[in-house]
Amino acid sequence: MKLKSISYLFFPVLLGIAVNTQAQDPMLFYYMETIPQSNRVNPALQPRANAFLMGPAIRFNLNSDFAVKDILQKNGNQWYSPIEKGFDFDKFRKAVGKKSTMLNASAEVDFWGFGFRTAKGKGYFTFELSEHVVAQTALPTDFFNIVNEGFPDGATYDFSPMRMKGMSYLQILIGYSRVINDKLTIGVNLKPILGQVAFTTDIKKFTLNTSVKEWNVDVEGDVYSSIPIEPLSEYSSKNNSDEDFPEIKKQNLDAGDYVKKYLSLKNPGIAIDLGANYKINERWEVSAALNNLGFIHWGQDLNGLTFNGNYVFNGINHDVTDDDTDAIEALGDSLKNAIDYRTHHKKFNTTLAPVLYVGGTYRITEAISVGLLSRSTFWKKGYRQSFNLSMNLQPYSFVAFTIGVNQQIKGNTYLGAGFCLNAGPFQFYLVSDYIPIRYSTIRIDNGNEMGNEIPFIPERQKEVVIRTGFNILFGQHGYQNRPMLDKGRSSWN
Repeated sequence: MKLKSISYLFFPVLLGIAVNTQAQDPMLFYYMETIPQSNRVNPALQPRANAFLMGPAIRFNLNSDFAVKDILQKNGNQWYSPIEKGFDFDKFRKAVGKKSTMLNASAEVDFWGFGFRTAKGKGYFTFELSEHVVAQTALPTDFFNIVNEGFPDGATYDFSPMRMKGMSYLQILIGYSRVINDKLTIGVNLKPILGQVAFTTDIKKFTLNTSVKEWNVDVEGDVYSSIPIEPLSEYSSKNNSDEDFPEIKKQNLDAGDYVKKYLSLKNPGIAIDLGANYKINERWEVSAALNNLGFIHWGQDLNGLTFNGNYVFNGINHDVTDDDTDAIEALGDSLKNAIDYRTHHKKFNTTLAPVLYVGGTYRITEAISVGLLSRSTFWKKGYRQSFNLSMNLQPYSFVAFTIGVNQQIKGNTYLGAGFCLNAGPFQFYLVSDYIPIRYSTIRIDNGNEMGNEIPFIPERQKEVVIRTGFNILFGQHGYQNRPMLDKGRSSWN
């Protein structure tokens, strides 16, 4: 197969991921009740303002199962990479997943939105429009085992957890929350989705068994894409030569055509968020939310590959005086001839990553509260758990602060902070969960006595989350039965 041609299937999605940045909301955002968009995290958390207009906002998120200190291990003043003898693979395996190592990036741009409280004060409607880009990659842990162990006799390597998913989509959010009684508030966000571009792999089987006599490779899977390229002609490696693989050409589209495609209803999707908040008494509240229950059905610009086969490798005739790349090419040719790959135009679905929030708050004074929050994020064959402890302070009605500590399971501990500033009806906010507190200087030995030093590297950083935005608030001090802190109508004594 022409690898150059196949690379064009990947390129548009990877370019979109690089140019557009998206994210999961910071955990600290959950309890910043002065910011209307906190109901994005839990739709039952009603904004204090009677109404609001949402200006532009950006969220960005990047996380992985390993940090710089895991892939470049420090021993004394020397840093060791996985290909050096000083690297401790047992230590590395404790940092990554048992089956796969997750690398995830997402970004979101909120274009416009608004919200308002109903006349009787019990209900709250919200409407928002946003663009999302998501990229998820899983690297099989057995890849790293090969670097450490090589190919010993009787070993079995499972590469089926390997996957890649990238997609961009336009999302409409229609939210409603309602106060049921003095204690319980419930909410729901309905999110129609217009899919734009997608690329995903579905590897059902990919194993390698080694022995002194033979190696056995068994593979089965699919590659799907929804990318504006010309439809691929029918091709099968069993019936066609490698030179017959169809040429991949982008569609001849102008700007107007791209707009029509990206607003098309041919890649429809739907998602839902559910939330509840329960007030135990004046000081204690508990809440929970289950978000991103949904999928996108892709039916436009479909191109993909199906591959399956089994190959037994007994060795190759190779002259040791030749370049080593000859042996690698010979192995690749043998494997290629044993595995059947075919083009297809199948419709497919991609799921969103569901997120479960469970938390509680204790109000120390009218102006100070403490919150504890659990966040569980689910991927196919992947799972991530984080906890957050925060203190939220609103000394005056025009300003609010939050500071917190985040703990990732199989991760690190980070500080987080955020603030919200109200200048009349105008509101600006900035929140970040994962602020690095430890930095190192990495010395790279390039053969001379001094080497090269790279300072200020956050060696323990596994995640970056930030959100910033702008709102216009109406009735920002709340309504009569739920005033802001400086209005003097609280039941606190």
